Amino acid sequence: MLDLDVRTLFIISISVTLVLGFLLLFAWYQNREIRALGWWSVSHFVTCAGAALLSVRGYVPDVLSTDIANMLILVACGIGWGGARLFDDRSVPMSGVLAGPILWLFVSQLPVLNDSVNARIMFSSAIISVYTIGTGCEIWRGRLIEPLMSRWPLSVTLFVHGLVYALRIWLVFAFPVASGATFYAVAWFSIIGLESLLFLIVASFMVLAMAKERSELVHKTNAMLDPLTNIPNRRAFLDAAMRRMRQRSRNPEPVTAMLFDLDHFKSVNDRFGHSIGDEVLRIFTAKAAAEFRSTDIMGRLGGEEFGALLFGAGEGTAIGTAERIRRALMVATAEIDGKHVDATVSVGVAVLARDADEDVASLFERADHALYAAKKRGRNRVEVAGRQSAAGAERDAGEARPELATVSPIRAASPTLVPQSPSFDDDIAWAEAEPLRAARK
Repeated sequence: MLDLDVRTLFIISISVTLVLGFLLLFAWYQNREIRALGWWSVSHFVTCAGAALLSVRGYVPDVLSTDIANMLILVACGIGWGGARLFDDRSVPMSGVLAGPILWLFVSQLPVLNDSVNARIMFSSAIISVYTIGTGCEIWRGRLIEPLMSRWPLSVTLFVHGLVYALRIWLVFAFPVASGATFYAVAWFSIIGLESLLFLIVASFMVLAMAKERSELVHKTNAMLDPLTNIPNRRAFLDAAMRRMRQRSRNPEPVTAMLFDLDHFKSVNDRFGHSIGDEVLRIFTAKAAAEFRSTDIMGRLGGEEFGALLFGAGEGTAIGTAERIRRALMVATAEIDGKHVDATVSVGVAVLARDADEDVASLFERADHALYAAKKRGRNRVEVAGRQSAAGAERDAGEARPELATVSPIRAASPTLVPQSPSFDDDIAWAEAEPLRAARK
C-alpha cells in the first residue's frame, strides 16, 4: 500500500507540475514584460522531465534515471534561481544557473557517490537546498526596490522548502536507504514528496500573485505619473497634498504652496517646435526637483503649470527655493540643441503658518493669486501672497486680490547668490545676468 501511495503521489506531482508550468507559460504570454514567468515555466517543465526519468528507474539505464534525472532537477532549480534575479531586472549569470548541475555530473562519477545511493541523495539534497534558499533570498532582496506584499509569503515558502531539503540530509543519516532498494520503499519519502507537491502549488500561485501585483502597481503608477516629466500628475499631486495636510493636523508645521507657470510657453513651441518645448518641461522638472527635499511634494498640474507643497518651510526658505529654481531654468535653457531658448518661469507662493489652518484648495488659491500678479507685473519673477510691497501698493485699489510681496529681477553685469533668509521689510530684488544677445533686450 505504501508503494502504491508513493507512486501515486509521484504521478500526481508530475501532473500538477506540468499543469502549473503551462499556467505560468500562459501568464507570461499575457504579460511578456515579466520575463521571469517564462523562466519559471521552463523550470517546471524541466522538473517534470527529471521526475519522469526518476520514476522509471529500473526500466531504463541508471545513467538516465539517476545521473541525467538529478541533473535535470538541478537545472530546474538553477533556472528558478535565475528567474528570481530576472524578476528584479538583475543579470542572470549562466555560471550560477549551471554550477549545481555540472558539479553534480562531475562528483556523481566519483566512487564515493557512484557506489552509495545515500551519498547521492545527500549531495543532491544539499544542492537543491542551496538553490532554493538562494531563490528565496533573491525574492526577499527585491523588496527594497519594489515592496510587493506577495514577496513575503513566497520568500517564506522558499526558505521552508530549502530547510526541508536540508532536513532530508539528516533523514538519510537516521533512516538510510537500503542497498538496492528503490526510493518508493523509503518511509520518509512520502512526507518529502507531499511537501514538495504542496511547495510547487503554493510557490506557483505566489509567483502568479506577485506578477499580478506588479502589473497592477505599474498600471496604478502610470495612471498617477505624468508620462513626459515622470512626476505625479494633477490627481496624484492633489491626493498626496490632501493626505499630507490631514497628517499635519496631528503635527502642526508651516506649509508653503508654490505654483509655477512657464512664461510664453506656447511661443517656445511655435518658434522651436514641440520637441524643444518638451525638453524645456523636462529641464524645469529636473531643476525644481533638485531644490526640493524628500518631504516636499511636486506635480504637474497641466500644460506648463506645476505645483509644489513644502512642509516645514517658512517664507524665507520658500522664496529662496523658488528663486533658485527660476534662475536655474534660465541658465539651463539659455541654449538647447544650438537654439537660444531662454525659457523663464513665474512663481506664486503662499505660506501657511504653523498655528494656522487652511485646506489645500484655499492655500493654492492664494498661490494662484500670487502667480497672477507675477504674470501681470512682467513675468520671470516670484510673488508672495499676503505681504504688501512698494510695487504692490501701486496696483489699482479696486482689484480684489491679496496683497503681495514682489521678488523682482534687476539686471546686472554678473549674477549674485540668492540669500536663504531675505528681509521682507523692503522690496526684495535679486540680481541676475543679462545674456549678451539682442533677442534678450
